Amino acid sequence: MKKLIPFAFIPLLWACTHSSAGISACIGRPDTRISILQLNATTQLLLDTLRTDALGCFDYTMRFKHDEPAFVLIKTDSAQVATLLLEKGEHVKLTVGTKKQHYTVEGSESARLLQELNSTFQQSVFRFDSLNRVLKEQEGATNYEAIYKQINLELGKVYVKQKRDALRFIYNYPASFASIAALYQKYPTGLPVFAADNDALYFKKLYDTLQPLYPQSEYMVVLRDEYERRMNAMTMQTMMEGVSEIDFPDLELPDINAKKVKLSTLKDKVILVYFWTSTSTAQRMENNDLRRWYDKYAEKGFEIYQVALDTDKPSWAKLVKAQNNPWINVCDGFGAHSQAAKLYNVTTLPSGFLIDKKGQIVAGQLSGKELEKKLATLLN
Repeated sequence: MKKLIPFAFIPLLWACTHSSAGISACIGRPDTRISILQLNATTQLLLDTLRTDALGCFDYTMRFKHDEPAFVLIKTDSAQVATLLLEKGEHVKLTVGTKKQHYTVEGSESARLLQELNSTFQQSVFRFDSLNRVLKEQEGATNYEAIYKQINLELGKVYVKQKRDALRFIYNYPASFASIAALYQKYPTGLPVFAADNDALYFKKLYDTLQPLYPQSEYMVVLRDEYERRMNAMTMQTMMEGVSEIDFPDLELPDINAKKVKLSTLKDKVILVYFWTSTSTAQRMENNDLRRWYDKYAEKGFEIYQVALDTDKPSWAKLVKAQNNPWINVCDGFGAHSQAAKLYNVTTLPSGFLIDKKGQIVAGQLSGKELEKKLATLLN
């Protein structure tokens, strides 16, 4: 384990500079040792240790090394006091209440949002723990099966409500680092609030919002890796489900009406899996070629499964409707990071893959005249 070296104590600058933030805190415990740590994406860094004065208060100035908000944990030797989200130039006043995990903050909107988020989650944790204690206490009861069923139903309601609350927070504050904390909430039992692989979309949306604002932040790397990991897990599951029936990577992506269409449902057809982006004028015009091929071969068992590698799904859907493309049009909104493109090892756009009526890929990475020529040999 890497040894954490505390910074030398720096007296509080009441007029915070653009590269620092001030903290004034009262915890009500005189002469108490305080540790101040910065919570990075994967590590904790001890910034300083100090002691409260005779009134149980202290002041601290935090220096910023990077141009992004910082998560700061304040703790005593025996308990966590508060977690703050600070930005340069702020001066935060922290007041700790008598109840565990209860504190108020002034002087920082980011810190206030994080406090609001944590407070709501702690209420959910309290309810979750209470129900689990009741369940444990009832072990051995004659009607334990009925009790177990009822309490698990209540636990499910607590979990669903917390996830909805967290999602509401993320959608209300998509440009706040506090939303990162919302995505990584976890109950004491180890259960993450966002536990499902299909929660990848929420990590992706937050990444897309924050990355342009903080392109060098290590949090962006963590968010990107997390949504890619979850997308890979979903893709692998899809492949395993169809492995005994098909000889090509299966896809299941949403169309312009958000209805998922599974590639493997197109049985006994010659299928063109066609990757493109609607942001390219040239590729939009190449849809004229697809229309010509579709009109010529559709009655002979030809279908197009066109995958847009776009991130702006509303604009993509609007274009598809305007062009009135009659084939299957799908897009997951992940752009170049789409797992569909990775499954087919797409290296250029546009790029077409032909699957014959036996379910075998007979040509790949084709476009234009080469694609048309291969298509003709399969359907003429």
